Amino acid sequence: MYDVYYTTGGGPWVNAGTDLWVNDFLENVVPHLKVRPVLLIHRTKPKGFEDFEFPIETHWQGDNVGEFEKICDGARRINILHGHYTPMKAIVNNKDKIHSNILHNSVDHILKSQVVTDARIGWHPWLDSKWEMDVNEWATHSIWVGLFDILIKNEVINNYYEFKHNLPLSKSNGLGFAARCEGRKNPHYLENLKCFIFTNSFEFNTFWKNAVGGNYDKAKIYHYYGNFKNKFYDMDWGISHSAFTSEPFGYGIFEAVDRGKLPILHSTWCKDFEYPYRVSSKTQFVDIYNKVCNDTYETKNYWFNKIKNYMIDNYSNKQLWIESLLNIYNI
Repeated sequence: MYDVYYTTGGGPWVNAGTDLWVNDFLENVVPHLKVRPVLLIHRTKPKGFEDFEFPIETHWQGDNVGEFEKICDGARRINILHGHYTPMKAIVNNKDKIHSNILHNSVDHILKSQVVTDARIGWHPWLDSKWEMDVNEWATHSIWVGLFDILIKNEVINNYYEFKHNLPLSKSNGLGFAARCEGRKNPHYLENLKCFIFTNSFEFNTFWKNAVGGNYDKAKIYHYYGNFKNKFYDMDWGISHSAFTSEPFGYGIFEAVDRGKLPILHSTWCKDFEYPYRVSSKTQFVDIYNKVCNDTYETKNYWFNKIKNYMIDNYSNKQLWIESLLNIYNI
């Protein structure tokens, strides 16, 4: 008897906060599961990681599609750690076995964020709102990790962030952006600004520079490689573009603060928390960035410490996160 834990990434494939979540699950939740877990990754194994060792039995869909689906068919339960945003045969064929589905984002909110964007074109790939609704109807437990309310019925198990760097606030007024470049991350706010960008450079150049026609001549763009992260954060910047629309949790926001960067937030992120550096448009972003640059270090440091303490007080309980998930998986 075994339970399937289905995901789109994790292990050596870390492209988003969802993949960090999966790796955290493998390290901290898996050792306490009562029924044998089998990890299924619905992706082709990335080159160069053939020898990567997972803590549990793991199968990549791209290695053997038939075997992948056979394992789903033979499982006692299926727990979706992070699913694709479009229909998948392995899930449809086993919809009666779906015990849980982790909601890392809300398609409804993503789509709405593109309708109201001030970018010339809104963009987010691979979304199907009906599919999201179907999966959550089939799942016994729909678990929402985010910090705002969504339309889908759910049980809330917020993510957590473990502060490891604890750097003091940088004195630099340089501007940085470390995130994916989908529309709701609002990379167009950086147009015509001197800044450092750490993202998928191929997607950024193809869409935001070439298709949209944005001017990023003042930006230094670095392609996202995990082993380059420390070098990027050590560059001369101290203000983080963290103004992401409909950001569910915001690992990148927490990490920016952890590494001593003052975030400019979107007006929708933890909006009950008092914070002066918030925006909801490109024009506002430029104005607030100039304000931050003109504020004294003492003023900025006050707000930096306030948001850091808020994060630690509300979203750093690792043990609560582990126990809440085990209460679902070990039922």
